[in-house]
Amino acid sequence: MTRGAVRPLAARLAWLGILSALLDVGSAYIKIPLAPRGVTAGDLIQLLGTLPLLALYASIALDLHARHPSPRLAFLLFVAGVTFALGSGIHVAANSIHDMLDHTKLGDPWGLAYFWDEHLGHYMVDASRAAFAVGLTALESKSPAASEDGAPWRLPLGALAYGFIYFATGVEGQTVPLALPVSIGFAIGSLARGGPWTARPVRTFYAVAAIVSIVLFLIWGVWHRGFPEFSRTGLL
Repeated sequence: MTRGAVRPLAARLAWLGILSALLDVGSAYIKIPLAPRGVTAGDLIQLLGTLPLLALYASIALDLHARHPSPRLAFLLFVAGVTFALGSGIHVAANSIHDMLDHTKLGDPWGLAYFWDEHLGHYMVDASRAAFAVGLTALESKSPAASEDGAPWRLPLGALAYGFIYFATGVEGQTVPLALPVSIGFAIGSLARGGPWTARPVRTFYAVAAIVSIVLFLIWGVWHRGFPEFSRTGLL
């Protein structure tokens, strides 16, 4: 891995974190009505935003795979991509239906909309994010470490954004039982492996993101004595 190769990879990781945060926040807060009735701009943001996110994941994966091919990790990353796309689609559709049921007071006696929206959809997305972290980091570890003076400033910025949104979607999507242990495990594993950190941009990105999410989970959990959704505390 050459110095010239590390910088574009770090930049793509940074954009992955920043774009992930912008899309999830935008989909939650931008509720401009669109046609057909009940569909909002936030739904469109999440639906279309899945494409550039998957393109970034694929670009990073293909770059790493070209340096040290691994069929098993390639398959894991492929499954992660499919799961991410399906989970996002399920969440968008179920979220619209859930909003409609709330506004029309029709109710959801079987809890079916809530199940597809808040449980399966969110868990599929967060599980795929965890699979991406494991797969990309493992793929990177198979390549020789590069000599690098320092990671671009965008990489830690993107990692901060990614860590924040992983925490935020974990709380609002009620996937804390999955997201928090994954963050703890990844942080411990990354710290145990040690440096050189600047030569491993993928590991650095996910390690920083994991630490950020752990700190935020801790603050939120202590503050509220649990992990209630933001919408139940008036923040969303």
